[in-house]
Amino acid sequence: MKNTNRRTVGTLAALLTVCSIALLLIAHQINAAIFSPPRRALQEYHMKRINNPADYGLSIISHNCLDGQVPCLLVEPDGLAGASRRGKKLRQQLSEKGAKLPAYGRTQGIIVLLHGRKGRKEDLLPVAERFVAAGFRCVLPDLPAHGDSPLQSMSFGSSDFERQLPAKVLEDIRNEFGLPDEPAALWGMSMGGAFAVNAAGEASSDWDAMMVVSSFASLEGVLESQIPEPWKPVFPALLSLLDIERNLQQRPTIRSIRPRQVAQHVKLPTLLVHGNQDNFVSIQQGQDLYDALGSRNRKWLTVPGAGHRNVLATSMPLYSEMSDWLRQVMPDKDQSR
Repeated sequence: MKNTNRRTVGTLAALLTVCSIALLLIAHQINAAIFSPPRRALQEYHMKRINNPADYGLSIISHNCLDGQVPCLLVEPDGLAGASRRGKKLRQQLSEKGAKLPAYGRTQGIIVLLHGRKGRKEDLLPVAERFVAAGFRCVLPDLPAHGDSPLQSMSFGSSDFERQLPAKVLEDIRNEFGLPDEPAALWGMSMGGAFAVNAAGEASSDWDAMMVVSSFASLEGVLESQIPEPWKPVFPALLSLLDIERNLQQRPTIRSIRPRQVAQHVKLPTLLVHGNQDNFVSIQQGQDLYDALGSRNRKWLTVPGAGHRNVLATSMPLYSEMSDWLRQVMPDKDQSR
């Protein structure tokens, strides 16, 4: 009888072990889909700008920052080529607002542009084209697990390495190309917004302004909103399983990725932009992040009719709004070149 009981206990223990391993393997696959998404290949519109930057009024230089861990592009105005059609339109809009722009080819600040999940640095070349026309040079890094990054996983800006990444990239670029100590801003889209908030919340951060587009207050909240209604009751159990697997990997858990907690330490001028038709990251997520900001100089901007994917491409002159706000809040160090 005792031998039978031992065999039964042993069988149950073995089954529990097998089930635990199977559940962890499932959790690993789900976490991989979240934190190591499929990489987006270079698109035709990327290559047009990379191969013929002067056609867009740009100078584009590649550099492998942080000893090759973060591939980057430095995007500056090409004074000989002049502004592109989009650049001319933006400069006209800014002039109508009363902005005094430097001659095209000169800059008065630098912006680190941080792309969204499943994106890559080249996605932001059209964004850089506008900011360059407004008088800012731009740095576009591939964030971990995206584009040409050799790193295989990311944590939405929450790891020690990721929180310091934007500042270290900027320092590397400045040293490599001998850039002046001009005012510096962060700009982040969705996942890139979480990277920006975490970077700006660092005690040692030395940023002058931040713009966050369509980003979130809590990763848990974003994921829960995507769960079909019949499955919502099991979401807490699933989340616990996913977090156990992340803990075993010694990486930030989903529950711990809460930019709104970091936002209270952000004191610099901040602009938050969100579409009111965003069905992926709800506008409430954006407002919760905005409400948590520790900055007294902050602005909220709603983009009417915009969803998550088209927030930068509606009839609203969003680039002139962002550029005009940035020019107003950035300090004037009078080092344009």
